[in-house]
Amino acid sequence: MSIEDEARTLARIPMFRDLEPSQLRLLAFSAARLDVAPGDVLFAQGEAPDAAYVVLEGTAVIEVAAGGTAHEVARLGRDTVVGEMGVLTGEPRTATVRAGEPMSVLRMETDLFLNLLDKTPSLARSVLRDLAFRLQETTQALVKARG
Repeated sequence: MSIEDEARTLARIPMFRDLEPSQLRLLAFSAARLDVAPGDVLFAQGEAPDAAYVVLEGTAVIEVAAGGTAHEVARLGRDTVVGEMGVLTGEPRTATVRAGEPMSVLRMETDLFLNLLDKTPSLARSVLRDLAFRLQETTQALVKARG
């Protein structure tokens, strides 16, 4: 996949869709492309956050350990972002993310992601909107589970 292809992929992701084409190309160029084998861990619960990842291909399995057991809480496919919450808060990872199948990702170092947020108010708004939607979904799931 070329830088242009990666930039087009980033443009499809709601969080990045308001970026200018030149910003998308710079982000694609600055991020590292990684291929991840099934079962390999991108990051583990409790680790210090050092990057966010865009899933280009494959499936990311999100697991949370509780009571000594790992519980799968979600599966995210292509054109999704994982790990950005840790990058934003600086707090240890709240989940483990592993490849559920062969996966390709763009790894955006913390400094790259935060600098882009500082320089791009539309991206900051998109990230806030995305996090607000996730909080809303989590709240609804909790209400339903207690129902």
